[in-house]
Amino acid sequence: MTKINHLVEQNIERYESHLKHIDELFEQASKGKNASPEHADIHAQIANLKGERDKFAKHIDGLKQGTIADFEENMIEKSGPMGIWDALALQLEKLVERIK
Repeated sequence: MTKINHLVEQNIERYESHLKHIDELFEQASKGKNASPEHADIHAQIANLKGERDKFAKHIDGLKQGTIADFEENMIEKSGPMGIWDALALQLEKLVERIK
C-alpha cells in the first residue's frame, strides 16, 4: 500500500469515527429532549445540526468514492503553499521508489 493510500484510509477512518461519535451525541440529545418551554428550541437545533451531520456524511461518502488523485488534489488545495511542497516531495518519493 502506498503512503498516500494509507493516508486516505486513515483520514476516512478518522472521519467515520467522528461521524459515529456525532451519531451517539444525537441519540443522547434525542433522549434528553424535554417538552418544557425552556427547551422549546431544542427540536429546531437538533434538526439544524442533523443537516450539518448529513453534509459531513456526504463528504465522507465522496472521499470513499473518489480517486487517490482527487484526494491528493483536495489536500494540496486546502494546505496552501506547504501542500505544494508536500506534493512535490510525494512525487519525488514515488520516483525514488520506482528507481530502487
